[in-house]
Amino acid sequence: MEGFLDMTFLGIPAMRWIYAVAYIIGGFVVGVLASWISRNILGRVFAKTKTRIDDILLAAISRPLVAILIFVGIWMGIDELTIEPGVAPWINKTIVILIACAVAFALQKLLDGLIEESLVPYVQKTEGNLDDQLLPILRESISVVVWIIAVLFAIKEAGYDIGALLAGLGIGGVAIFVDKPFIINDRVKVAGYDGTIVEIGIRTSRLRTLDNRIVTIPNSAFTAGAIENVSSEPNSRVASVVELGMSIGSEGAARAVSVLREVADAQEGLDAGTVASLTGFGQSSYKFTYVVFIKKDADYFGTLNALNLELLRRLEEARLPLATPTRLILDGRAASPAR
Repeated sequence: MEGFLDMTFLGIPAMRWIYAVAYIIGGFVVGVLASWISRNILGRVFAKTKTRIDDILLAAISRPLVAILIFVGIWMGIDELTIEPGVAPWINKTIVILIACAVAFALQKLLDGLIEESLVPYVQKTEGNLDDQLLPILRESISVVVWIIAVLFAIKEAGYDIGALLAGLGIGGVAIFVDKPFIINDRVKVAGYDGTIVEIGIRTSRLRTLDNRIVTIPNSAFTAGAIENVSSEPNSRVASVVELGMSIGSEGAARAVSVLREVADAQEGLDAGTVASLTGFGQSSYKFTYVVFIKKDADYFGTLNALNLELLRRLEEARLPLATPTRLILDGRAASPAR
């Protein structure tokens, strides 16, 4: 036995072959066991309940579940074998696609069963023929949508750019739903516009700008260019420069830095991490830079307005005047003051 275990087949040790076969057989065994349990145990239990939802759910997932368990067993078995790096990803993608198809089959059966249970009896009771004509279309449309999603997932797993493909077909809205670069109510910057997404359509989407105007943007702009999702950041960074007159001196400059920090720390709409520093010198002023981080759920302009008004009040209170440029007008031309 030891001699057999030391052997290799196709460059792979015999022990790994044993593990691989065990995983594959185990997947089949677990799949068959799951099928038996669903038919003989869960089926009997669900048959005694008053609702048929559980029966529909069981009928929808029983076979796909068996297939998924078998696929997982095969996947684990193949993973035990040392396969060439260029081949392994394709095998993994194939297994994932097969599992996705099994899930799509289960979802289709589940939705069709729910329609059969809820809508069909209602339609049969109505007198008109319109709903009888629309019901088959509805069922077929749902099945088509489920399998389209499964196919798109398979294409994506195969390494193709779904966004570019769908945009080329003129249905970039589906690409947005698949890739999810943003959702409704997200603030984004795209194609030179900055605003909140209010609607996502098949061919176009609508964005409300900061000026409260609605802009209709072709979905191809989202799939072809860069999108900055402002809402994805935890906060908004705002950097400002305050110039104070040189008459405040070094002590006043140190006091100004303290005021900047104190005002920012007292604002409820700001996150921690405020930066305040003397960063430069103007011709007749000290330049102070302060950086604050407005919380994601805070009122952006309201927080900024409250911050600046309080900062202005505190600077006036501390007798730290803002710098005012000194200019002389000579013969209608601006000139610097004589020194």
